Amino acid sequence: MIRLRGLSCIYLLFLASIRLVPLVNASSASDLDDQCPGYNAVNVQVTETDLTADLILAGEPCDIYGKDIQKLFLRVEYQTDSRIRVRITDAFQSRYEVPESVFPRPKPAGNPFSPTIKFRFATNPFAFSVLRVETNEVLFDTENYPLVFAPQYIRLKTTLPANANIYGLGEHTDSFRLPIDRHHTTTRTLWNRDSFGISPGTNLYGAHPIYFDHRTTGTHGVFMLNSNGMDIKLRKEDGDHASLEYNMIGGAVDLYFLAGPNPIDVARQYAIVAGMPAEIPYWSLGLHQCRFGYKDIDEVKGVIANYSAAGIPLETMWIDIDYMDDRLVFTTDPNKYPKNQIQKVVKQLHEDDQHFIMMVDPAVGTRSGQAGAYDRGTQLDVWVKGPDGKPHVGIVWPGATVFPDWFHPSANAFWAEEFKRFFDPKDGFDIDGVWIDMNEPASFCYPPCNLDPEAVVDIAEVMLTLDNIPPLENVESESESEELNLNRPPYAIQNALPRLSDRTVPVDAVHHNGLLEYDTHNLYGSMMSIATREAMLARKPGLRPFIITRSTFAGIGSKTGKWLGDNI
Repeated sequence: MIRLRGLSCIYLLFLASIRLVPLVNASSASDLDDQCPGYNAVNVQVTETDLTADLILAGEPCDIYGKDIQKLFLRVEYQTDSRIRVRITDAFQSRYEVPESVFPRPKPAGNPFSPTIKFRFATNPFAFSVLRVETNEVLFDTENYPLVFAPQYIRLKTTLPANANIYGLGEHTDSFRLPIDRHHTTTRTLWNRDSFGISPGTNLYGAHPIYFDHRTTGTHGVFMLNSNGMDIKLRKEDGDHASLEYNMIGGAVDLYFLAGPNPIDVARQYAIVAGMPAEIPYWSLGLHQCRFGYKDIDEVKGVIANYSAAGIPLETMWIDIDYMDDRLVFTTDPNKYPKNQIQKVVKQLHEDDQHFIMMVDPAVGTRSGQAGAYDRGTQLDVWVKGPDGKPHVGIVWPGATVFPDWFHPSANAFWAEEFKRFFDPKDGFDIDGVWIDMNEPASFCYPPCNLDPEAVVDIAEVMLTLDNIPPLENVESESESEELNLNRPPYAIQNALPRLSDRTVPVDAVHHNGLLEYDTHNLYGSMMSIATREAMLARKPGLRPFIITRSTFAGIGSKTGKWLGDNI
């Protein structure tokens, strides 16, 4: 018989078939987090399909990575036969969560349904697990691992089988099956960055906090809807089990458990949560040619002609930022890529039933007059702001640049208008698709990055010194927001660069709606992709857009495709 210590037993029939079964509190682990008191569940309320409770700190706070929050709120929803949602957040203060406008939440199916997984919990101290209904196999289990919840740190940990087969947690270049080793912790860090060379074991361009756990008894999925920076750690523990641990530097716990029971089922269930894959044009399945470094339009013409001469069926020709005037977005080099010559190439491709794609970056050069997009965007005030309320100015290929704030109500309309001007089918460039780059967003600037918009930047010199990373202790912004240390959070995720703000928009930048880049950084690339899709649809309504983006967050596959970056 199992002895329950300090545990009130609550049993709830979900549709007369599902029980919330108490868990047993077990001994603590050896690391500091495992010595924390965790929480007790009180005021438990249940209905036919959900459960709510207050979580009260169960003892003296650990305050390891900031002051532990005293009271949390738990809600559990049985949403469909195969999906349970578990959400934990601050009971009193509103915390950042991924906006619905970026990631729409799936709606519960409604009654009646027969769940294939169930939620089990203990109250004192609080712990929970998710099990298969038919076999009682435990899929996720926080027993032994106290929940830690501070303003800038959340720790949630589950037990795994000893030789667990875990897949996902992208974007990474580790092995397909993530390694779990007794002598090494595998850490998947999710903080989008310009990761030239895509080094194994580091954070890359995308953040996808979804994993598949593949077992002989079936496959299930776990999705954490949180866009804050995080580490997800896999390790073998003492004994006959392994563990998976979330260390998140903000947001809330928002878990979706997907029952499977096979990999295809999990993929379909995840698509219902994150969005069905975007339909693509049939021609995009053909042979494509693209690379950086075509010196002029004549070289592009030669490549196309060589395909024809060799009898190779080229479907689509792509060009990189080489076409831009000094790499300013929405411009063309008048000498190497004259407008009329690009137009002739596009016209001929279309006459031959072929297609053409051009690259677009988010950063807009600040040269008034030369780059009309900058003047128009400035008039609309659509740039991401620094904490001083002025547009943040970084360094990208054209030199000093500003960045569209996709949370600004006029940003998408601004972007669509720039596409209408530059890619006009009659007077501009009649492109068939868009290749998005540098949208993590990338910048070649280390904090503090406080350029004047009219600053003249020698980009060649910047690139020569890009790897001269300032020592961490010598560069630290004083900027803080409501006692949160944005630039140096108490817990440091394993970002490949020392600071979260290195070579990107700084984390203390403020968006139009008051959201901080600290929280929304991993969404930037996806939001640009959404704006680009809208712009392409406005150009040619009714045609499926073809767009690939470098930086991504979960769910963007419902809008665009993904390319793998500078994977040399």
